[in-house]
Amino acid sequence: MLFKTPFVTIIAIISLSLGIGANAAIFSLFSQMLLRALPVQEPDRLVNLAAPGPKPGSQSCNQAGDCDEVFSYPMFRDLERVQTVFTGIAAHRLFSANLAARGQTLNGEGMLVSGSYFPVLGVRPVLGRLLGPDDDRTIGESHVVVLSHAYWQTRFARDPGVLNQPLIVNGQEMTIVGVAARGFDGTTLGVKPQVFVPITMRESMQPGFKGFDNRQNYWAYLFARLKRGVPPEQARTALNGQYHAIIDDVEAPLQKGMSEQTMARFRAKPVIFEQGARGQTLVSGEAKTPLRLLLGVTAFVLIIACANVANLLLALGAAPARVRAMVLRQVGVMTLIGGAIGLAAAISLGRFAQALLYQLQGSDPVVLAGSAVALTLVALGAGFIPAHRASQVDPMQALRYE
Repeated sequence: MLFKTPFVTIIAIISLSLGIGANAAIFSLFSQMLLRALPVQEPDRLVNLAAPGPKPGSQSCNQAGDCDEVFSYPMFRDLERVQTVFTGIAAHRLFSANLAARGQTLNGEGMLVSGSYFPVLGVRPVLGRLLGPDDDRTIGESHVVVLSHAYWQTRFARDPGVLNQPLIVNGQEMTIVGVAARGFDGTTLGVKPQVFVPITMRESMQPGFKGFDNRQNYWAYLFARLKRGVPPEQARTALNGQYHAIIDDVEAPLQKGMSEQTMARFRAKPVIFEQGARGQTLVSGEAKTPLRLLLGVTAFVLIIACANVANLLLALGAAPARVRAMVLRQVGVMTLIGGAIGLAAAISLGRFAQALLYQLQGSDPVVLAGSAVALTLVALGAGFIPAHRASQVDPMQALRYE
């Protein structure tokens, strides 16, 4: 039957391919960018911290978030010392990294992290050890580096002998002490750092930087892990009390030439909590509206595809059971063909998106499989409707109306 009407069959298959493929690909991207949690222990207990309000001095922000979210390094250390509601607070900062090892050089990305970064996340090493509190006690003294699993695999062919070997990072000789877990690419979507370096090495990684002692230099992104049994609201109240004490006792007296109104706002500015399960990034906020729009458009394309298939396969004249079986078989065959073509297109689109947003892992196989099953059921439903309607029509009655 399908070969007898090749034009109709091809149009139906193309319609289903577009509908299933586009929806699977966009939903895969939607899941990775807006729904997927970090591959860490209990990501739902992570919270991102932000510090909006007057910030006299210099502010520096990047893909991890806007400038309302950055803290000064001294404030990070103060909060780390006085807080009582978290298992720990971690700081991080992206930087451009020139990496040289075994006679080859690569320009990539690095992440400066506090010694609490990996412990707070609960990430484990696949080789050696990760950075810890002993690696960031003194400014400029910890010449150690942890490799991402992807960089270890592509650059060092997963050689276990890299431990204790030198790696030149931005002209500084560092010692490789470990490799992070497979699939962990930092906490900033859209950036895939090759190396993790102690945050206390920022002056060595970025010559000219002088911001460790300056409370008016805002550049560090912070996140924390809630203690078990501590709700976010309780943690927010407790931390803000400690934050305001530091503002009032330490930072407010440092402000010069500030008006009374601005000083009042400076003293009242709060620490904001945000859900941290998906990391810290500008990408999610920027992509949310376009992805939702694309998801709506592709869903509309699928509806049109199902309607096209339904209209193309309306049948008349056979026994009801035979009509239903015939139409459903036709739709089933075309759905399998169209779904295969659509999923191939979805995977290609995922790879294209991976090139645009380096941290994305291409199309998620689980999401693609789930999307394929769900959308195939929708397409089959579109075939059942005309099959059922056609099987209920009395041919003689239809001819009489004609």
